Amino acid sequence: MNRKIRILGTMLGGMLIVASLAVPIALAQKQLKSQKNFRVVTYGTFYRSGQMTLPGIKRMVHDHGFKTVVTLRDSYVAGEPSPDLEEETWCRAQEIQYLRLTPMAWEPIHQGEEPPVAANLRKYLGVLNKPESYPILVHCFAGIHRTGAYTALYRMEKEGWPVDRAIDEMRLLGYDRIDEEKDILGFLKAYKPGSLTPKAPMP
Repeated sequence: MNRKIRILGTMLGGMLIVASLAVPIALAQKQLKSQKNFRVVTYGTFYRSGQMTLPGIKRMVHDHGFKTVVTLRDSYVAGEPSPDLEEETWCRAQEIQYLRLTPMAWEPIHQGEEPPVAANLRKYLGVLNKPESYPILVHCFAGIHRTGAYTALYRMEKEGWPVDRAIDEMRLLGYDRIDEEKDILGFLKAYKPGSLTPKAPMP
């Protein structure tokens, strides 16, 4: 009888351990999905993430007070509306500035020309140079590749980081194939802070 009680107690104890582990894991998975790869770049100023759920971004806006959201995604993915269109609608309703910069090539189409991405970067720098834009959230789908490149440009332009330090941060935060992507790496290595800053109109 005592042996049966001991076995039953062991089984119940094991079940309690499994349950106690399962709850935090489930909560962590839910948070990972809702607040995908969310990271503080500079507290109170600049943040980065992947594509969050709408409840996730609502929570982050509540916690950090974003005044600008920059998405690096297309409006349509494989012929279907992008998941961040719902996010865009909500942000605009909250009077949060929403800037969509669709993916463009980092290498020139013709020799001697600017790469297509330069048009995006001028818009991006126009936002970065306005104090009223902050705090800013920048995101793509995963929050690693495009977001990493745009964060590196922020580090160089606004915080004075040397390019090698900015690229090291990209690697550290998951952009492990940056050395193989010669277009983006080459652009960043050659980039001179201030070279694409939109010029103020003549008075």
